[in-house]
Amino acid sequence: MRAGQRPAARSTPTDERPPASTERVRLWWADNLRVAVIAGVITAHVGTSYLVDFDWYYMERTTNGVSQLIAGAVAGMGLLFGMGLLFLVAGYFSPPALERKGPGRFASDRALRLGIPLVVFVSVFDLGTDFIGQWGMGEIDEGFLAYSGRWWADDADLSVMWFVAALLLFSLVYAAWRRLHPAPSTPGGPLRWRHLLSAAGIIAVATFLVRLEWPFYSRAVFGLNLWEFPQMATLFGLGVLAAERGWLAEPLSKQMTRACGTAALMGAVVFLAILTAINPGDPEPAFTGGLGPRAAVLPAIESLIAVGTALWMLEWFRRRWNRGGLASRVLGRASYAAYVVHPPIVVVFAIALRAAPLPVEVKFLVVAAAGVAAAFTVGWLATRSRMLARVL
Repeated sequence: MRAGQRPAARSTPTDERPPASTERVRLWWADNLRVAVIAGVITAHVGTSYLVDFDWYYMERTTNGVSQLIAGAVAGMGLLFGMGLLFLVAGYFSPPALERKGPGRFASDRALRLGIPLVVFVSVFDLGTDFIGQWGMGEIDEGFLAYSGRWWADDADLSVMWFVAALLLFSLVYAAWRRLHPAPSTPGGPLRWRHLLSAAGIIAVATFLVRLEWPFYSRAVFGLNLWEFPQMATLFGLGVLAAERGWLAEPLSKQMTRACGTAALMGAVVFLAILTAINPGDPEPAFTGGLGPRAAVLPAIESLIAVGTALWMLEWFRRRWNRGGLASRVLGRASYAAYVVHPPIVVVFAIALRAAPLPVEVKFLVVAAAGVAAAFTVGWLATRSRMLARVL
């Protein structure tokens, strides 16, 4: 990921406002952050095979209650901020791209880079991985052609690519808005408390309203995680405004960084308390959506976790991990492709280990490590192809 204007080997936090310049400097923190989050997402998806009670292509669940509790808490926390952090970063790097290309070309490039992998994944990877996973669990009693016909009729959805579909939607809306309303040319100064409080308030209220129809962790409208959209859209917009107005041109103050971390930690504690209060046998807990005070608690907590964690982690990477070399550049470039290809990879590894006399927790560690390494390797190989690199 590139932005900035001075041709230096490394960037500093003060170099980070992305102006309209053809000379760009590599922001190592952005590469490192993307790699860390994508590796975490892949690991979390492996966890849904073995440790967490979320639907996945192939499932071989542990019966160890302690493992389930720990993995569920970690996965739940990651669910509330991991993808939102990527939306914040995507929004932050959108204005310089739009300024460089113009709204029309920016929109067409996003449609190419996001739309083509989206279509290929749904029509090839998702279908194939579903078939392989069902076969691995011994639940297939028909051929691939018969299965694919039934799958298209009943089960086709975006799966993990809901993130890409949402990013494409937000990017196109942003391009259309900036065509009608060009960005102001005067910077707006540093990020202030009112910006963060406004973002958190929007997330909390909009999430509560959306979950009247689509409760927490519901899957509707071709697999789009609509219950997460208010958080993702708000953080994408916050990233856009931060770049356009120079809010993050300077490092966040230590006081603001500490406050973001504290808010995230407090939200995490309350979220874990909510998890322990939910009856696993209740098909629709009051916290997950609907009218009532309990349904408003979770969106409020999520807003603290999402905004606080996203800003704290972004600042941590900018301050502490803003260096790199060939490995960071290669892995950062391969991270999008790694995300696209990881489901079939980790499912194949899981099926290969199904007969191994190993505890489920050990299988999780093996498949997670192998899956992350293989996904980034395949992603790197894909980006070395001139044709595939245009869309990955």
